[in-house]
Amino acid sequence: MSYRYRLPLLTDQLLSEIIFGMENQDVDYVLDLKTGTLYIPGSDDRNPPDGDDVVNLPPWTSSDGYEVMVAFTNACSDRDLKKKLSSELSSRQKGVFRRFRDVLAEDPDVLNRWYDFKDRRMKSFIRSWFRSQFSRNMDGLEEGDDVQEGELLSDFEVCHLKPLDDYCKTLLDSVCEGNPVKKKIFDAFSAKEAFVVKKDACECGAIIYETVGNEACILYYQVDENLREMGLFSLMFDLFNREMERSGVEKVIMPFSTESAFLKQSLTGHELGLDMSDDNYMYKVEEWTGNNASSEYAYVL
Repeated sequence: MSYRYRLPLLTDQLLSEIIFGMENQDVDYVLDLKTGTLYIPGSDDRNPPDGDDVVNLPPWTSSDGYEVMVAFTNACSDRDLKKKLSSELSSRQKGVFRRFRDVLAEDPDVLNRWYDFKDRRMKSFIRSWFRSQFSRNMDGLEEGDDVQEGELLSDFEVCHLKPLDDYCKTLLDSVCEGNPVKKKIFDAFSAKEAFVVKKDACECGAIIYETVGNEACILYYQVDENLREMGLFSLMFDLFNREMERSGVEKVIMPFSTESAFLKQSLTGHELGLDMSDDNYMYKVEEWTGNNASSEYAYVL
């Protein structure tokens, strides 16, 4: 008889145990799906679980740890700290992990922010691994395992605006400055909406668009230059696509060549087919929502 286990609830305790097991390069832990506990094959007095009941932990290498340090550095708003961390990361000397921590340890608050960032990053990685690993042959995650939107960017919030606020209008006026034809085209869109990312009530990025029937047209997008490479655009873009899916939008087009070329570059590696015609880019919403982990649950930068 075939059967399926329901995945164990990802409690904070279990997540912390899995993180410990992933980072411990000296021991190969496995996860017992029946009990939701870690197990070291051949070194436990209890009866070993059946092969079908255990899975290896998600792989985690020094390269993965390095990428987390890079992400934290990119997210730093303190320019001096960012410069110090970047210098350590670019060094070819051994001991980069220790030196990186030594820089952070100069300020206990900064060091604690690093630990929190790394913890959130790894927990979201684990949740995404669960979904990708078991979505096809398991019942899924237990109720209560959801993550708040943009957990890795906890200082930011993303708002859906309809109609536009002054910040979005200023962005459009700026991009249309000196180009009356483009301004006339933008003005022809009379029901524009936006996803705006904010930090401490200050706007720092937006995707501005309008839906026409079952299609959406992205008119413009922007992220504050001091906050780029943090994943803010990817966060907004994913939430935008989830909303488009709920609204019955099937296709998204990007009609302006400069912005659309950057969009193509930004979406490289996201398993999204972009069709190009006369410098216009188009893709199907279902391609994004079907091939990418949702920011509404566990988004990995």
